[in-house]
Amino acid sequence: MILRAQGGRRRIASVVALAACVFSGLLGAQPSHVVQPGDTLWGISAQHYRQPGRWPEIQQRNNVGEPRRLHPGTVLYFADGRPLGEGEAMVLAVTGQAWQRRAGKPDVLVAQGMPVQAGDTLATGRDAFLTLGLPDGSRSVIPSSSTVELQTVGRDRVGLRLLGGGIESQVHKRASGQEFHIRSRALVLSVRGTQFRVREHGGRTVGEVIEGSVAVRSSPRSRQLVLEAGQGSVFDGGGSDPAGAEVRTLLAAPKFTSRAMSPTSPGVEVEQVPGAQGYRWRIAQDDSILAPLVEGSSASTSLALPKDLPPGFYYLRVAAVDAADLEGMPGELLFYMPSPTGSVRWKDDGRVELLWWGSPDRRYRLEISRDPDFAIRLVDLQDMQAGSAIVGPFVLGGRYHWRVSETEDGTHYGEPFTGGSIDVPVR
Repeated sequence: MILRAQGGRRRIASVVALAACVFSGLLGAQPSHVVQPGDTLWGISAQHYRQPGRWPEIQQRNNVGEPRRLHPGTVLYFADGRPLGEGEAMVLAVTGQAWQRRAGKPDVLVAQGMPVQAGDTLATGRDAFLTLGLPDGSRSVIPSSSTVELQTVGRDRVGLRLLGGGIESQVHKRASGQEFHIRSRALVLSVRGTQFRVREHGGRTVGEVIEGSVAVRSSPRSRQLVLEAGQGSVFDGGGSDPAGAEVRTLLAAPKFTSRAMSPTSPGVEVEQVPGAQGYRWRIAQDDSILAPLVEGSSASTSLALPKDLPPGFYYLRVAAVDAADLEGMPGELLFYMPSPTGSVRWKDDGRVELLWWGSPDRRYRLEISRDPDFAIRLVDLQDMQAGSAIVGPFVLGGRYHWRVSETEDGTHYGEPFTGGSIDVPVR
C-alpha cells in the first residue's frame, strides 16, 4: 500500500529537570534551546556557538521561516558544535536506552547529539524515547520498543522504514521536488506537510492524521483512500485493498476538569470522551511534545502521573482511544510540578521571603500557622498572583508552618501543593 500525504505507563531512565533549556550541554555546545521572549537567532548563536554570525545555520537546521519572529516556547536544536555532514541526521533527544545498528558492526548506544546516516537502524528499548532531527527540519519521535531504519537522508529526500513499534512525525510543508516517506510492512506514507502517527499493532498497520491529509494506495495505479485531518484507519497487513478500509473519525480531544499536582500524588482528571475505551498520555518539557520524558495509559478518566518528576514546568498530552485502538485528537495541558518543600529566604531586617513556582493564569493562597494541622491560622492571604510573599518580622520565636494552594476561579482552592516550616530564633 502507498500513503501519499496531501496536506500501563512507561518510565524513563532519567528525567531532564531544566525548564529553560530542555537538554544538557554536549561537547561544549548545548544541543537545544527553548526560545524565550526577546530572543533572536543572532543572540542565540552568540550564546551557543560564541559566533553570532552562525545564526543562518540555526535557521536552516530548524527551518525557521522568519528569523525576526521567534515564537516563545519553540525548541531550537544544534549539532555538537559542527554542521552535520551531507546525508546525516541527528539524535536530538534520548531518554532510556537506544541503539544504533550498522551492518557488520556491533550495536552502539545512542547519545544525544549523535549524527546518524542512511543505512543505520535505530532501536529503542523498553521505557525509552528517541527524537530524530532530519536535515529538512522535520522531527520524528520513536517511542519505546520500536525499530526504524534510515533508508534515505537528505535535505530534499527522506526515507524511513518502520520495522516494528511506532513512529510519530511532524513534517514541514514540502516544496516541489521534496519527498518524505515512511514505510511499514503494508504502507508507504509520502508526506507533504502534516502531523501523523503510524504503528504496527497485531499484524495490522494503524494510521492517524492530526493535521493535513493522507492518500492510501496499494500501488501507484490503484484506487486510493484519503484520510483527512481528524481521521484514522486500521489496515490489514494481508495485502487487502486499502480503498475498502473503514475511515473512522478520531475521538475528540479530552477536556481537563481538575488537576492536583502534589509531589506525593500528582494527577489530572478529564471529562469522559464518548466512545473512549481508555486514555494514553505523554509528558515532555517542550510544547510540541517532540522530546517525551514519560508516557502512560489509563482505563478511566483519572490519570495518575509520575511522582518522581523534578520540580519544573511540563506539557501533558492526552488522547482518548477508541474500540479500534485508534488514538484520538490530543488535548494538552501545561502544568507545574512543585517541590515537596518551598524555598525560604531570610531578609536582613528579620523578615522572611517565601517562594514557590507560580503560573500567571493562577491565583494562590498562603497560610501560616504555629500548628502543623493549621487549626489556627496566623496568616491567610488569598487571591495572590505572585509566586512569593514576604512575611514578618516575627515577634515570637519558634517554628512556624506555611503552605500554598491555588485556584482557577478565585474562590475554590485545591489541596496545598507546596509549603514548609520556618524556625524563628527565640529572642
